[in-house]
Amino acid sequence: MPPHLPVTRLRGDFDAVLAPPGKVVASPAAPKLPLSSATTAGGGANGVVVATAPMHRTGGGTQDRSDSVASPGDPAAVLDLVQGVCHGRVASIEKMVPQQWWKTVFDAMYLRTDGDVVEDPEVTREEVGMLDRDPVIKNIFLKGTDRRQAAGKVLDLCCGQGRHLLHLAKQYPHLELFGHDQSSYLISLAQQRASDLRRNHRRPPVFTVGDCREVPFPSGTFDLVMVLGNSFGYFSSEDDDRAVLDEIHRVLVPGGVAIVDLTDGVYMRRHFVQRSWEWLDDGVFVCRERELSKDGLRLSTREVITSTTRGVLRDQFYQERLYSGDEVAGLARSAGFDLLARPSAASTDDSLAASSLTFANDLSKRQEDLGMMGHRMVVVIRKSASSNLPSSGTTTPRATADNDLTRLQTQLSVASLDHSVTSTAAPASMVPLNRGLSVVVPTEPRGSERPVFENLVLVLGDPSQACIGKLNNTWNAEDLATRQRLVDALSELGYCQRNLAVVERHASMYDQLRAMLQTGAASRPVVFNLCDEGFDNDALKELHVPALLEMLRVDYSGADPNCLAYCYDKGLVTCVAGAIGVPTPRETFLHGLLGAVGVDSDAAVFSRVRDRVGLPAFIKPVRGDNSLGITAGSLVRDEAGLRAKLSELRAQGVGDAAAQEYLAGTEYSVGVVGNPQTGFRFLPTLEVDFTRIVARGLVPILGFESKWDPTSPYWSEIGYRRAELSPEAERCLRADCVRLWERFGCRDYARFDWRCDRGKGDGKDGLGGTIKLLEVNPNPGWCWDGKLTYMAKLDGLEYKDVLRLILRAASDRIEVQGRSRKDEANA
Repeated sequence: MPPHLPVTRLRGDFDAVLAPPGKVVASPAAPKLPLSSATTAGGGANGVVVATAPMHRTGGGTQDRSDSVASPGDPAAVLDLVQGVCHGRVASIEKMVPQQWWKTVFDAMYLRTDGDVVEDPEVTREEVGMLDRDPVIKNIFLKGTDRRQAAGKVLDLCCGQGRHLLHLAKQYPHLELFGHDQSSYLISLAQQRASDLRRNHRRPPVFTVGDCREVPFPSGTFDLVMVLGNSFGYFSSEDDDRAVLDEIHRVLVPGGVAIVDLTDGVYMRRHFVQRSWEWLDDGVFVCRERELSKDGLRLSTREVITSTTRGVLRDQFYQERLYSGDEVAGLARSAGFDLLARPSAASTDDSLAASSLTFANDLSKRQEDLGMMGHRMVVVIRKSASSNLPSSGTTTPRATADNDLTRLQTQLSVASLDHSVTSTAAPASMVPLNRGLSVVVPTEPRGSERPVFENLVLVLGDPSQACIGKLNNTWNAEDLATRQRLVDALSELGYCQRNLAVVERHASMYDQLRAMLQTGAASRPVVFNLCDEGFDNDALKELHVPALLEMLRVDYSGADPNCLAYCYDKGLVTCVAGAIGVPTPRETFLHGLLGAVGVDSDAAVFSRVRDRVGLPAFIKPVRGDNSLGITAGSLVRDEAGLRAKLSELRAQGVGDAAAQEYLAGTEYSVGVVGNPQTGFRFLPTLEVDFTRIVARGLVPILGFESKWDPTSPYWSEIGYRRAELSPEAERCLRADCVRLWERFGCRDYARFDWRCDRGKGDGKDGLGGTIKLLEVNPNPGWCWDGKLTYMAKLDGLEYKDVLRLILRAASDRIEVQGRSRKDEANA
């Protein structure tokens, strides 16, 4: 491997980065893959582990989640960076196929090997032309051109690098176009290509990352959903394919249409080539072996990718379901769809096989092995115009009066009437909440969707006690209204008194949770831990809540105790981040501010800050939450300013502080939902707008007042907007977020705050700034008006969608952990 191109392998749904010259990227641990699928590329200090991923002729998009190698810049370059191990002769191809083979697939190599189809504009033009020739779909494309009705909304599910949407955006610029795919590599490439549309003042498509069985849009959003380029049938279970159709049904408007383009199973079953090979170029070829399952339902393929100079690059296995037209039609009908009359959706296998789409074969420049892409069929389906309910296969929450959580909710509500604890330190103005809950849980759900967890327990801060760090150290009307909006949003996700319990009184928290686990519920409850105030509303004890849950052996959302302990100490975060190569501000620590023996004088502290950090400097508590201790006075320019700030911190009882270089550039926040095992979803990067603050002559910071004081200009005059970073700068920022996530052990969701030392930090403003880490925020603010929700709104999501994403991430992680424990027990 060339020494100037170190490669890092990032676990989860994020593309790894080909680092530019001079940038060394640390490599976190590789994901668990078969032993022969990873090898060291290169040697010496720059050798890294690169997990080899299968390359195969599947199609234009991906269904679940994957890891990716390399960046969108140069797909061909990847072939020079990887080596592989050949498995030799195998007795059964089907037995070699990983259960979730698609998780390491769709990256730069995929574009390299399948480029004669998925990167050929002529093929894309013909596929879009097929849509244009359908009168029903054509009417959707034309909807809104006369401005008398809203423009049509189109979702390309499993959109890959967005080739169909980008073509449609140029042909029908009025359309509202959305793409969703599991591969952040391909989505990143799609966004990069869409930037050309934005520069030409055209509306670019909106691209999101995630599982095709969990689309991040409200029910009844789209007029048309497309699944093109053979992106259906990857799952081993028909139930999962049905779940895809259920989700399509959910997001379609009544009367909406879906088109599914998939391998012609009848043709492939009869005509698949058992062995073939294909030259990618003059120096790389692919050998393929195929094997039909005994029941004839699945076709397994082995691919050996070989370089004439480097030997075997990859040896991998994958599998697809071979559906006949009748089978797909039956699956669609069972999901609540009507089948539209089309030649390729006829009722007999022979007619369907005869009407296979072959233009990929006809237009391929290589004219070699097209595999699953060579012969495909199209099914067009419609959601009933009178359909206002989920599809027939969607299950709804249990509605029995004797539901276990209903009984538990009643018990907890009664218990809270008899148990009221008010801290003697609480100010007289504290809102009295000595009876019942601080929120009203609806008796019926406000939405019709199936809850992520059948039974959910919501754990919150204790409103009967003072909360140090809030304005006046008390609960305010805004706090209580925010909690109610949370419960209302959960109700839209299918929760009500039957399946949602609220635990907010901390003195009895352990007993309430233990009682919950002893109810004998058919479905063990899961805790939605949103108690970011900490146990007994003490931020130092935020880790105590998940620790209690660990002792009770109950599954819960969010970070574990270790992660919260690490990240609460901002000095520790800075040191660790710097050690793994993440840019951090210069910093020195100020210990013993409360007068411990041997501490430095303020004059000596100032000299150390001036010499090690420079002026101006920014002073803040090493440990803390709620931006406590961060004010305009934190920016110190001289010794007098430092003395004043240290006096302020001492008055607040702060014993240890950090002095950092003041970062005068743009501030950013990156929100991440997911997990390394199941994939990440990055919300749009947020940029803080301090324009009006600066116009007032105030220090541009996000401090205590911006979070807690409605009377302050910091509360009302700070804005947020989508960051306008270059694709390369954003990729590097996200790569650092993944490294921090894995190093500190974040779970389900987190927020990473950054600020540039000067300018924007994207290399385009001529200032040469560097974006540096401010904070790692596990279990960040969950409020309806918080940063995470603001980011999500930039992607067209609502508050309830953010909550659903977090719950789904926790559900997926818990499922994976359960399988791992089961496998260990059976080993």
